[in-house]
Amino acid sequence: MIRWRLNEVMARHRVLAKDLADFIGVSRNAMSALKKSESIPRVDGERLEQLCIGITKLSKIGEKVTPYDLIEYIEDET
Repeated sequence: MIRWRLNEVMARHRVLAKDLADFIGVSRNAMSALKKSESIPRVDGERLEQLCIGITKLSKIGEKVTPYDLIEYIEDET
């Protein structure tokens, strides 16, 4: 299973949804939908890059964010 971790990463970096939405140029509703997704939403490489750059620049903890931070692979136990 692939899990989308945007909400967790934003919380860890203390980045507000409205600030990230403004930074990447999407509506607050669109950002809310991206944050609430449990499975990976359909985002292209450009949007994924914008999310990483935006969180990195707005981060209160000063750590770089990569696509690998936003996506988690959990192997099925079957």
